[in-house]
Amino acid sequence: MHKHDPGTVSTVLAIALAVVLAAGTVAAQQHDPAHADPAEAAEHGAAPAEDHDGAHGGGFHLDNLGKLVIANAWGNETAESMADWIDPIFSLLVALLIASFFVSVGRSLRDRDPTRRQIFAELVIGGLYGMFRDILGDRARRFAPYLGTLFIFILCNNLFGLVPLGHSSTASFVNTTLGLGLCTFLYVQYVGIRENGLGGYLYHFAGQPKSGLEWAFAIMIFPLELMGELIKPISLSLRLFGNIFGEDTLIAVMVILGVQLMDVLLRFCGLDALTPWFPGLPFQFPFYAIALIGSTVQALVFTLLSTIYISLMLPHGHEEEAH
Repeated sequence: MHKHDPGTVSTVLAIALAVVLAAGTVAAQQHDPAHADPAEAAEHGAAPAEDHDGAHGGGFHLDNLGKLVIANAWGNETAESMADWIDPIFSLLVALLIASFFVSVGRSLRDRDPTRRQIFAELVIGGLYGMFRDILGDRARRFAPYLGTLFIFILCNNLFGLVPLGHSSTASFVNTTLGLGLCTFLYVQYVGIRENGLGGYLYHFAGQPKSGLEWAFAIMIFPLELMGELIKPISLSLRLFGNIFGEDTLIAVMVILGVQLMDVLLRFCGLDALTPWFPGLPFQFPFYAIALIGSTVQALVFTLLSTIYISLMLPHGHEEEAH
């Protein structure tokens, strides 16, 4: 078995720590009025702290690599005008990375002596399929491709915001989470009509009445069931958006607080000239652990609720057929 040199591991960890601190400091200084006035910030392509992406509905976020590159190449006005494209760009980037990984794994599948990538992919897919099977039974095989893709895509997008100068597109309600909620909504309605037929689909919304009294109450139940179905994509979207948006905002505030406190300490010691060379205090690190857990939980919740919505649309008795 190959053993890693402890010195090599320590060096890699130290470099990673330095990259995180440096990236956080660079991004935070774009928002720190102590480092540059608005005119100078605009000249160098830096966005002032009060400028926010309208798609996020306000809040406080560090600049990402895409925005910094656009701002420094074409100016801050161009970066602001293209702010609404940042979320689709990062979503596309995550989708390409996921697709590239699984395509590369698929081209090198081995029954014997599998690669580490293949083992990792099998563990992920097998774990997800087992979870879907517990809810949907044998029919899980039909829905696992969509549900598994949904979980992996959301999780990777959530975690991408923790990468230095990265961005979580799921922190945007309009550009990302609402679209994911609508995808699940439309897919669930498609499953309901395909599995039950149009008549059975409408019968489901009427509460599946059997007696005359139940048919009488169906007049009131139908609009309530319909309203509840229409609310589902909104609730899915808002839950994911709110949690990831809050995590990103909290980390951004901690990064900027660390940079400003370091600046105060250096000024107090008379070392103003060294301010650009010192990273901020790492107040954000404890919140990375919280964000890792929260990002995973939110991807899991979104996927599990989507699975349950599909299960509710399946004809009665599918559990018995599965077992």
